[in-house]
Amino acid sequence: MIKATASPDTSTVQAAADLDAAITGIEHRLAAWAAETGTALAALSTKVTGTAVDKLIRPAVEELVRTPGGYIAGAGFLANAGLLRPERSYIAWWQGEELEHVDALANFSPNSISRYVKSEWFRVPVDTGQAHVTGPYVDFLCTDEYVLTFTHPVFCRADGPVSGIVGMDVTVQRLERGALPTLRRIGDRATLVNADGRAIVSAAPDIAAGDLAAAEEGCSVFPVGRKFRIWSGAEAL
Repeated sequence: MIKATASPDTSTVQAAADLDAAITGIEHRLAAWAAETGTALAALSTKVTGTAVDKLIRPAVEELVRTPGGYIAGAGFLANAGLLRPERSYIAWWQGEELEHVDALANFSPNSISRYVKSEWFRVPVDTGQAHVTGPYVDFLCTDEYVLTFTHPVFCRADGPVSGIVGMDVTVQRLERGALPTLRRIGDRATLVNADGRAIVSAAPDIAAGDLAAAEEGCSVFPVGRKFRIWSGAEAL
C-alpha cells in the first residue's frame, strides 16, 4: 500500500505504484525461486554435488536473464559451508544472455569459501534468515557496473540451517530504462533511494547512482519494495 506524507495527485500515486510493482515483482520471484531451490536440494538428499547444483540452477537463470525487457543481468546460487562438504563453497552463477559462468574455476579451490562469506549479499541473508538487497555498489566480481544484488536464503528444511542463497543482479543501467520515465511522471527531482538514502535512479540531473541524497522538505514519500523509497523531490548531499 502506498503511503505519502503530502497529498499527491492520482497520476503521481499511480507512477509510484508502478515502480513499487516492478521491484516487488523481483522480490516475489526471488522468494519463490528460493523455495523451489530448497525443495529440489532436499530431494537430492546426500547427493548434492557441484554438477547437480549447476543442473538445478542454470535453467532458472536462463529464464531470468533472457526475459525480454527484464531487469535481471545475472543470477545464481551460492552454497553455504556444509551443503556439499564442510568448508566447501560452490558458486553456480551466470550472467548475460550468453550465460557466462562467473567464477567457475574458483569452485575447484579447497579454500574457496572465504572469497564470499563476508560479502554483505551473502552474509546478511545467512545470518538473519531473511531476504536482503545490497547496493547500489560497483560489482567487480560479475558485471563491473553499478548493481543492486537481491539475495534470499535457501533452506532444505524449515527448521534446518541456511543451505545457501539465491540471488539476482539488477544493473542500475537496466533499471533506469523503466524507472526513469516513471520518476519523471512524479517530478523533475524524484529519486529512488535505498534505506541509507543513497540514490539508485534519479530524475534530477545532479544526482547520480550511488550519491547520498536527502528528501526535500514537504516532499511525498512512497515505499518501494521491502527497502526502497521514492522521494518526490530530493537534493544532493
